[in-house]
Order: sequence, then structure tokens, then C-alpha cells
Amino acid sequence: MRSPACAIPLFACLAFAAGCGDGNETAQSDAGVPAARESGTTAHFALRRVASGLVRPTYVGAAPGDHGNLYVLEQPGRLVRLGRGGRARTLIDLRHEVVTGAEQGLLGLAFHPDFARNRRLYLHWTDRRGDTRVAEFTLGVGGRRELLFVDQPEENHNGGQLAFGPDGRLYLGLGDGGGALDPHDNAQDTETLLGKLISADVDSGGRPSWRVELYGLRNPWRFSFDAGLNDVWIGDVGQDGVEEVNRVALEPDEPPKNLGWPAYEGSLRLPDASLDTSGELVFPAAEYTHADGCSITGGVVYRGTRLPELAGRYVYGDFCTGAIWSLEPKPGHGAGDVRRERARQQQLTHIGVDSEGELLFASASGDITRAVEP
Repeated sequence: MRSPACAIPLFACLAFAAGCGDGNETAQSDAGVPAARESGTTAHFALRRVASGLVRPTYVGAAPGDHGNLYVLEQPGRLVRLGRGGRARTLIDLRHEVVTGAEQGLLGLAFHPDFARNRRLYLHWTDRRGDTRVAEFTLGVGGRRELLFVDQPEENHNGGQLAFGPDGRLYLGLGDGGGALDPHDNAQDTETLLGKLISADVDSGGRPSWRVELYGLRNPWRFSFDAGLNDVWIGDVGQDGVEEVNRVALEPDEPPKNLGWPAYEGSLRLPDASLDTSGELVFPAAEYTHADGCSITGGVVYRGTRLPELAGRYVYGDFCTGAIWSLEPKPGHGAGDVRRERARQQQLTHIGVDSEGELLFASASGDITRAVEP
């Protein structure tokens, strides 16, 4: 960590993650197929609160093989298991190692696909120096295996999400290192891990090497995989004007694809930014402007069964306004039929699923809610 980039306290900086900039954009779009935008409203679900009183939760979800509990990350540094009735039990406490402020803290959790047998899980956090750490923990055994350290030049744009892909590798989204308009030129530099989606084989033993899968990202706070379509969906937080949803097919035999930042914010071409041309340029599947929000929270493709009209739709939202949208994936990695849901979740930090694939929402206010029939 070298220098502060935003003086906004705690999670408020997520609300301004599109800000801390200078409004320096043009209205030019080079996208061959326009990104989908909101086309109406709908009410696929309502929200019911299932827990409250948590400390700025950044993740909610279920662990493989554990059908009765939910797992929650708290930004200051705790992993909590919620039993039936919302009773909380602390499983891992890193508060003495984690710095919280702006977009820093305990940011990501992934369970090993074989967690039910090996009890291994993975955490991503910001250490006391403001740098990125990823480590493996084994519940019931103790100890840890350090997997990644990344020096962060600023306090913001730390990314957050950890997730296992369909290839069994552990994926991490990292922001561009912070500051307005990528002042350190990281996102288009394929030799650095900042501004990238990266992955590692964590079953190989020792400290793994990390591979760049996608580049040209600003701050991929949340992403998810849809096994049904073999896609990765990324909510990339914008600068001053546009929030974007990226839908990309990962092709490890091809060069990493380029999502455009900082040459593009969404589908808008920004001035004075160079573009690396070694990878295919991929434009957003959907986007919205800051008239409708200012900090996207990427979500998931719904594969549950209790909301049949929502089946196969991608659900995402905005931290600042609490708006939630759903869209329909289209052939060729596009999107359409973007609908604003009538349900809202203020200070939305994470969209996850329970053990049955039903939607869960975390709010920095301390609440966990569940999608139910409207």
C-alpha cells in the first residue's frame, strides 16, 4: 500500500466507486452490438429478511454438503455461520489482520468443490498494509496456506470475488490498483495481475502460480460462473458514467480477452487511453448509466426451482440505489429483456445462493434477505 485514493469511509466508497474520478468521458461507442439496457419493470420475486445485526456483510452463500446453514463474511474480518433461526457462530476471525475502510476488508470467500470431505475454504482480504492476501484455511484443523500477495498502490479498486470455475481452478477478480482512470496503467498491462480476472490450481500443492484469464477490468467487485452456459458474468464498477455487465466465454487455449478499461467505460470510448490488442476486445452484454445507480453489484444466473419465471435469468443490482435487475441471456454471449425488479435491497453488496440455488442478498446495513414468491 502506498497512498490513499479516497477519503470516503468504509463501504460508502463502494457507492462512489464509479466516482473518485474526473468526469472525463466522451459519448462515442464502438460496440458492434449495443449493450442491453433496461426495457421495463417486473416482479419475479419479493425479499424476506432472514438475518440482521451483522457487521457490514460482504458475502452470503452456502457450503457444499451443508444444507442447513448459511455462511456470511463481515467486512471487518469475520467468517460467520448462520444456523437455523439466524443463530451466528464465528468460524474464522481475522479482525486483527484486516484493515477496513473505503473498499478494503474481508472481501471474498470460496469453498473448495470437495469441501464436504476436505473442509478447505479460501478467503480474500486486505491486510494491515492495505495489500491483497488470499489464503487457504481448513476448518477444524487450523493453520493456513498462503496463496497470493499483491501490492496495492491505492486504497480502492481491490476487487473482491473468489469463486471456483467449472475447470476446478480458483478465480479472483482484482481491480486496477485504484485512482481515477487507471493512473498506474495496470488494466491494459498483461504483465501485472491488477485489473484482471486471474486463476490458480490450488490442488497442486505449495504456493500456486496465477494465470491471467481476462484483462481490461476496473473493479470487478462480483462475478459468477454459469455452468449451464459455461460463461463467466462480471459486474465491473464504472468510473463516472457507466456500470457494466460482462458475459464472457473463457477459452484457455486462446489469449486472454480484453474488456476494454480504461480505453472504454462500458461501451463508451474514453480519450487518451491506449488499448492492448493482443486479446479479443469484448464489449458489455448490458449496462446502465449513473442516472440509475453508481456501483454495480454483479450477481448470478438463477438456477433454482421456487421462482420458475426467473429461471435462467441473470440477476444483479446497484449498491447506491438498491435497484435490482434481471436479464435474459441471448445467443452469442449477449443479453436482452433487461427488467428492473420491483424488489429493492439498499446497500447491496452481494448476491449469492443457498444450497438449493435460491437467491440470497447481503446488505452493508447488516441484513441478509431471501428471494421469495412476490
